[in-house]
Amino acid sequence: MKRLIWILAVLAFGAISMAQPKVFKAPNPNEPPVIGGDFRDWSTAGPKTFNPFVAKETSSTDIIDRMLPVLTGYNPYTLEPEGMLAKSWEVKNHGLTIVFHLREGAKWSDGKPITADDVIFSAKVHADKKVGSNSIKSFEVDGKPIVWTKIDDYTVQADFPKPFAPALIQGWSIVPKHVFEKAYKEGKVTEVWGVGTDPAKLVSGGPFMLDKYVQGERVILKRNPNFWGVDEKGNKLPYLDRYIYTIVKDRNAALAKFLAGELDLYAASDADQISQILDRIKSKKLDATIFPNADVTTGTNFIFFNWNSKDQWKAKLFRDKKFRQAMAYLMDKDSMIELALGGLGQPQWSPISIPVKQFFTDDVTKYEYNPKKAAALLADLGFRKKNADGVLVDASGHPLSFNLATNQGNNVREKIAEIFAEDAKAIGVDVKYAPINFNELVRQILNTRDFDAILIGLTGGIEPAFSRNVWELDGPLHMWNYGPDFQSFEILIDKLMREGATTLEQSKRRQIYVRFQQVVAENLPLTYTVAPAYNPARLNKVGGLFSKDQVTSIVGQYPYIETVFIKNK
Repeated sequence: MKRLIWILAVLAFGAISMAQPKVFKAPNPNEPPVIGGDFRDWSTAGPKTFNPFVAKETSSTDIIDRMLPVLTGYNPYTLEPEGMLAKSWEVKNHGLTIVFHLREGAKWSDGKPITADDVIFSAKVHADKKVGSNSIKSFEVDGKPIVWTKIDDYTVQADFPKPFAPALIQGWSIVPKHVFEKAYKEGKVTEVWGVGTDPAKLVSGGPFMLDKYVQGERVILKRNPNFWGVDEKGNKLPYLDRYIYTIVKDRNAALAKFLAGELDLYAASDADQISQILDRIKSKKLDATIFPNADVTTGTNFIFFNWNSKDQWKAKLFRDKKFRQAMAYLMDKDSMIELALGGLGQPQWSPISIPVKQFFTDDVTKYEYNPKKAAALLADLGFRKKNADGVLVDASGHPLSFNLATNQGNNVREKIAEIFAEDAKAIGVDVKYAPINFNELVRQILNTRDFDAILIGLTGGIEPAFSRNVWELDGPLHMWNYGPDFQSFEILIDKLMREGATTLEQSKRRQIYVRFQQVVAENLPLTYTVAPAYNPARLNKVGGLFSKDQVTSIVGQYPYIETVFIKNK
C-alpha cells in the first residue's frame, strides 16, 4: 500500500510538472501591472526578413527576437545564465556535455507543442554552411561541430568537442520544424518568412506574433496567446496587447515623436537632445523622466575598408597597415564627441565595449588625432604631391580618393562621417561621403561587396566569444576581408578568439581577450570612433521599468519586455 501511495505521488508530481512556464521577475514587485495597451518603439529601417536563418541586421533581428524562443540567455539582474525555453540543465563529462530539459507544455502560436524536434532541427539549419546563418559560429568550437542530440521529446543534449566558456548561453532562434522542414529539404529554407509573407503564416513561439507590416511605416506585433511565460504571481505574459515599431527617417524624427508623447522610450544621443527633453519635462508638456549620462553605451562604431575591392589599386592600398594608421590619425575623436555627441561620450579604441569591465582594457595602441603623422605615413606610401584639385596623388598620378557610406538616418554616424571626411580633405584625402539606406548598406557588406569604406556599428554584449562571427577567418561578418588571402595578425586574432571561447578560467580568459584587443587596436582592421553616453528616457506611463540605480547600457531600461506594461491614466 505504501508503495502504491508513493507511485501515485510520483505520477501526481509528473502531472503537475507538465505545465512548466517560465517565470519572469518584474523589477518592482510592489508595482501592480496593467493588462493590455500598446508599447511604442522605433527604428530607422524596416525589417529585411522575418527568417532567423537569413537575418543579419538589427532591423530584422530585433523583431525576430520578440517572436522566436531561445534555449537560454542572460539573467538581466545577475548577468548569469538563465533558462528560457530550457527550464534546467545538467553539466556532465567535465563540461563537454550539457543536457537541456525543455519546458513541457510550451506551445507555438498555432497550438502545436514546442519540442526537442524543433530545437534539433533549428540547430541543424543554423549549422548548415549552405544556409549561411549569422549564428553558425554558435555551432562549432575550434572548427569542430557541437553535436546536438534528441534524448526524448523534452530533452536535448549538446556535446562539445572542447570546453566552451559560453556553453550555457544558447541564444540562437528556435523555429517551428513543421513550418520550415519542407523548405529546408527542398533547399529553399532562406526563402521562408520574407517580409511579404502573410502574418497569419508566421508561427510564433515568443511573447509576440506579427500582426501587420506596413513597409516603410510600421511593424505591429500582437500578444501571442500561447506564450509560455508567467509573472511571479502566475499571471500569463506578456502584459501588453501590442508592440509597435514605427519606422522613422532619423534619430531627430524619433526624438520629435518622443517629445510629442508618441514613443514610449528613447535614448538621447547628445546634450542637445537631453536639453530638449528636459525643457519639455520642466514645461510640463511631457510627462517623462530622463537619466542623463547613466552609462556608456554598449556596442562599437567604426570605419572599415574593403580589402576585397574589385579595384586592385584600392584593395592593395586598403590592405596596407600604414594606410589604415594614417586614416586612424585623421579621427578627431574629441571633435566627434563634442559635435556629434554634444560632449557626452568617450573615445573608443577597443573592439570590446567599455562597460564590459571583466574583459575590456584601455591598455591598447591609440592613434590620437594627428594630421601630420597621417600625412607622413601617406608620403611613405608615395602620396607626396597634390593635383590641381588639392588631392594627394601617387607617382603615377593616381588620386587618393575613396567613397564612404553610413546608414542614413543615424544622425550621430552621419556627423562622425562628415567630421572624418572634412579632416581628411584638409590634408588632401578625397573622401566622397554619402549616407545610404541601412538595409542597402548591409547588402553591400554581405552580398555585392561594391563599396570602398563604411561607417557602421556592432551591437555589444558581455560575452566576447559571441563575436567570433566577426573575428574568426571564416566568420560571416569578417567584413573587411573575406579572404582567401589573410594577414598574419588576422590569423593571430582567429587563434585568440578560439582560445578565448575554449578557456574556462576567468583570469586566463581576460588575458586572452586583452591580447585580442591589443592586436586589433594595433592593426586596425576596424578603426573605432567614439562611444556615446547612455541617456535613457521614458514616458512615466510605462511600467515594468528599471529604477535609475538599476539602469545600465548592458541591460537597458527593462529586464524583460514580457513584464513591461502601460499604466492606467
